Amino acid sequence: MNYAATVAKFSAIAEEKGFVNSFEGNLSMIDRASGNIYITPSHKMKGLLTEEMICVVDSSGRQIGGTGKKSSEFFLHEAAYAARPDIGAVFHCHSPYLTAYALSYRDFVTPEDTFLHQIFGTIQCLPFGEHGTHAIHQGIEEALSGRPVALLGGHGVVCVGEDLEDAIGLLEAAENFARTVALKSGIK
Repeated sequence: MNYAATVAKFSAIAEEKGFVNSFEGNLSMIDRASGNIYITPSHKMKGLLTEEMICVVDSSGRQIGGTGKKSSEFFLHEAAYAARPDIGAVFHCHSPYLTAYALSYRDFVTPEDTFLHQIFGTIQCLPFGEHGTHAIHQGIEEALSGRPVALLGGHGVVCVGEDLEDAIGLLEAAENFARTVALKSGIK
């Protein structure tokens, strides 16, 4: 598999959907055989990324490839891979409805009588942690245990999946559901 090309491709899709931009959001994949993580570079338009621009970080945390500087949220991605050895991709963004919960430091509870409750249950909100530091992922093991999405207190959202198609699809479903709940709460 060409991990760098796949990250570039799905970065463009995520930007097309409005989930990421030059300053917000990042995507990665892990090659479990080598331990290398392929992650988007900082401060680049995700829709314009090429395979050569995708950062490659080895298992010791050293960048060994890519023309940009690895995302400042690398520690978040690394922690998600450690917490969930069954996943192959991590997607972090600031989608508006789920991020509203994160900014309110509130869990997002999917209604029990819905199909999506089986997938998401309660999307837990982690405490605030400075972005770009290890503090941002404190508690991620529990938050992602049996669930694909976690809220980052005061910050945004992280979603994991088998691959990037899975992770982006899950995030899109969770975000759309959060929007529906917001619309419902406005109905009198």
